[in-house]
Parts: sequence; C-alpha cells; structure tokens
Amino acid sequence: MKRRFCAAAAVGVGLVLLFFTGGPVRGQDASPAGTWYFAFSGDSRDCGDLIMPKIARDIEGLRATAPVELYWHLGDFRRLYGPDCDIVKRTHPDWDCKKRPEGELGSDEMNRYLDGAWDDFIERQVAPFGSTPVFLGIGNHELAAGRTRDVFRRKFQQWLTSGPIHLQRIQDSSKRFYTTEGDTYYHFVRNGVDFIYLDNADEESFSADQLNWLAKVLANDAADPTVKTIVAGMHEALPYSKQRGHAMDATCQGLCSGEQAYDLLYRAQQIGGKHVYVFASHSHLFVEDAFGGQPEHTGQVLPGWVVGTAGAEQYRQEADPIQYGYALATVHPDGTLDVAFREVKRDSPPLAAGPGADQLTAFCFEKNKRAPSDSSFKGICACGAAEE
Repeated sequence: MKRRFCAAAAVGVGLVLLFFTGGPVRGQDASPAGTWYFAFSGDSRDCGDLIMPKIARDIEGLRATAPVELYWHLGDFRRLYGPDCDIVKRTHPDWDCKKRPEGELGSDEMNRYLDGAWDDFIERQVAPFGSTPVFLGIGNHELAAGRTRDVFRRKFQQWLTSGPIHLQRIQDSSKRFYTTEGDTYYHFVRNGVDFIYLDNADEESFSADQLNWLAKVLANDAADPTVKTIVAGMHEALPYSKQRGHAMDATCQGLCSGEQAYDLLYRAQQIGGKHVYVFASHSHLFVEDAFGGQPEHTGQVLPGWVVGTAGAEQYRQEADPIQYGYALATVHPDGTLDVAFREVKRDSPPLAAGPGADQLTAFCFEKNKRAPSDSSFKGICACGAAEE
C-alpha cells in the first residue's frame, strides 16, 4: 500500500522564548570547499563503559585521514530501570548480567547506582571523546525510574545549550522563530548541514508543538540556499522501517505523529530540493536503507539508518555474532552523504581494566544479546481522524 502525505501540523503554537542578542548569521555557516565527517550511534547502556571508549579511540585514529567534527549520541545512556552490567561488574564480577537478579543488589546499592548512573556515563562514555564535540539526544531509558525531561534537562544542560545549539536559537529568535533554551529537541547548522534532533522518547511519539517546530525549521531551510543537507536524528525510528517491531510503530500516536514527521522530511527533499537523511537507534543493531522495500513508503523512500550498537543488549539470534560500533558519515561538497559502519572489536583499544574487567568483556562480546521481539501495533490507526 502506497502511503499518502499526512496533513502537516498547524503552525503557530506559542513556545517559551529565552531571547539572546548577538550571534552569527546563518550565511556564515556555508559549506566548505572539501569533504568533512561526523559520526553517530546510540544505545550505550549495559556495556557502554567498555564500547564507547573504543568508539572514541577509533574516531581519534581517523584524525589524519577522516577527521570527525562531531559525534552524535541518539539516546539511551544508562539502563536505569535496572543496573547496567558495566557498573555492577566492578563490585560484583560474577553477577549474572543475562538473568539480571536485581534484587540481589539490595535497595541501598540500587539507589547508589541510580544516583551515579548519569555521572558514570559522562565520565566514562563522553569524556573519552576529548576535543571531539559530543551532542546528546534523549532516549526512552532517560525517562525510566521516575525521571522526567526536566531532570534530564538539568543534568545535561551543558550539552543541550552548547555553542552551536545556543547560537542557532539566537538566530532563529531573530526571525521570530522561538524555541526553548535547553529543550530536548533542537537543531543547529554546520557546514551547510542542518542537524535536527527530534524527541520521541516518551509514548513513542512527537508532540504537536514539536511537529510545528519541525515544520518551521524545514521551511527556514527551504528558503536558505546555504543549507544543502538535512539530517534528522531521533531515538526511535520513524514508522514503517525495517525495524518496525521496535520503533514508533508501537502505538497509534507514534504511527500518526511519525508519519507526519516523515512526510515533512520527504517534502523537504522533493519540494525543498534538499538532501534529507534520517538516523535512529533504539533497535540494537546496524540497519542501512531502513525504509527501503517497505510497501508503505513505495515511491517515497528517505535514506535512513538504525545504529543502536554502542553497548546495549543486541537484538540477534543466539548463533549471530555481536557487532558493536558506530556510523561514519562522509559529507561531500554537493551535500550528499555516504554512511559506513565502523566496527569496534574485543581487542580494539582501549581494553577494559580494573576489577571485573575480564568478566565484563566476556559478557559483552559473548552473551549480550537476545532474540528480537515485535511490539508494533496490530490494530488500525485512522491518522488525521478521530480514533475510537
């Protein structure tokens, strides 16, 4: 069945404004003469303290041949509703990460884990990137264990208000295009590429306000000749992908709001003349051409990738090998992208060290997987109409 465009969300919903003065104009961010690179992946819970430093080291090793200008994390930093294996193994090397007997840790230890989980992520997974800028996106696990977006905003304010995002908001506000400083959806333009992070961490859906904002961002891009490329990143993949069993297809709200976002992005490609690419994680494996071959997207396929390979439990059959890593994107002068998966392996530096290191490494590279399941919605969703 061929999909039809959904009606875009209405524009004009008032958003909170934090206004700043000064800042560069968008034209100063024009594409460079040469090729440049960025990297992305998501889902670094459970084994991220082992895998993310390997990713950072591999990126550093590319500096002479393919210097990466930024790394984008697409959400799910820590497990939260249960302890991460990489944290527990330091004090309990024989703890069974597969069965996860959380009760054996005791409530006091679980509380200590929750108190320090995000600090651990910052220290052991973000800090290894050194001078490479890191951009963070919210995932569904960031809202586990009773945490809210406000808690997330406060903890990661440094990243949500970093220079490129902050300066972009200044410029947007000069066009009476108001957004909230430090929000969980944001965008920034770099070298002719508009990086847009969309928040679908809760209820597998986008809010109406966010869709209104996305429509404005894309309208501004369409009118800006210095923007050649639009890269939309999010945690859960848009509906009707090859990973629809673990994506926005789980609810009618997710399906309908996801279709709206897909249609807005497709219009930006077909009508706005931009090169549009879509990245997600949430499903813990690497998938390219994420929307290709899906009947709902016939004739309306956007280039897409799923890269949930930064440490989380992999969705693979028991006999399948575990594969961690990240995607390296090459941006060409004409605005087109090439995306290639770069695997990090058991012997990729740095190796884990300290108490429980051997046990953690063995688990992560031998047992950290389970068979995929299908949580897609099996009913009928009447998007754009009242639903019973």
